[in-house]
Amino acid sequence: MAPRTPDGAALHVLTCAHVVLSASGTPPPGEPGELNVDFHGRNWSAKARPVPGGWAPPPPLGQSPPGTSLSGSADLAVLALAPGHPRLPRDCGPLPLAPCGTPDGRRVSVIGYPRGAPAGLIATAVLTGGGGPCPDWLQLDALRTTGAVVERGFSGAAVWDPDRGRVIGLVTAAHTDRTVKAAWMLPVEAAVRLWPPLAGAVSDRPGTAPRRCTPPPPEQRYELADALLDVPEIGYDSGRSLRAELPPPLRRGIREHPFPRQQLAAVVQACMDREGGCPALRAAVRTVCGDSVSARHATDVLGRICCAASPDGTGTGEEGTGDRA
Repeated sequence: MAPRTPDGAALHVLTCAHVVLSASGTPPPGEPGELNVDFHGRNWSAKARPVPGGWAPPPPLGQSPPGTSLSGSADLAVLALAPGHPRLPRDCGPLPLAPCGTPDGRRVSVIGYPRGAPAGLIATAVLTGGGGPCPDWLQLDALRTTGAVVERGFSGAAVWDPDRGRVIGLVTAAHTDRTVKAAWMLPVEAAVRLWPPLAGAVSDRPGTAPRRCTPPPPEQRYELADALLDVPEIGYDSGRSLRAELPPPLRRGIREHPFPRQQLAAVVQACMDREGGCPALRAAVRTVCGDSVSARHATDVLGRICCAASPDGTGTGEEGTGDRA
């Protein structure tokens, strides 16, 4: 999400023009109308409309005729949430933005929703240079030989620079051959040039340490889910015994998933979303697993990413990176 307009009238959402066209059923170059914006799994949605002047059409992904200029075809859409929209969920809100700068091989993270992964997947990549059909785009190369890659379903996703604690771009396209493991993004500075009001939300400074007990970002929640899954007493039944030790209000808020990793991530999410959830999760781990090496590792991860879960009830809270969707 982007900031409010100068008069504070509306929140804005940045995404890809081709995503909006697809969601609205409008064939290019038509003008899309009103559509829904929602946070997956958070029981929140709102109406939104494209902002005049905040539209850059998608470029043709095939061969372009000689002499064709694609400088304005950056695939950007700015949406304004309708007045009176519901209040945003507690840990969802505008993300801190920074110019991408030189694509110098740094590591970035992206969360997307490809087919078959309704709860989302985290992909890691490296910035390798300019590329793609639009002159403004930068290329993202997959970092790992296994795991998620940026593919169809990641379009419009924020590209997160963990070292700076800021978003530096948004995913625009991915190579259709998944063995290539390449994708492209529109950097923040290009988005500012296309929609100047965004400049007020951009800062060159590194992200500052958040306030204590800021909800951790998704990649850290999955880190904890993986640590829990590595505990034999938890992993063998996908966390059912762990859930049974949580207070009833927490258990009722946990969504069911058929896959163990997603199920443990849902347990973590439910505990992070409720006051007292982190200490309750820590106590449940100790009850089910005792003081094994793997259990200690899981509680160490919990204490690092959730300040309320540390043994003295204070913790550091220094590992978070601000409010994140």
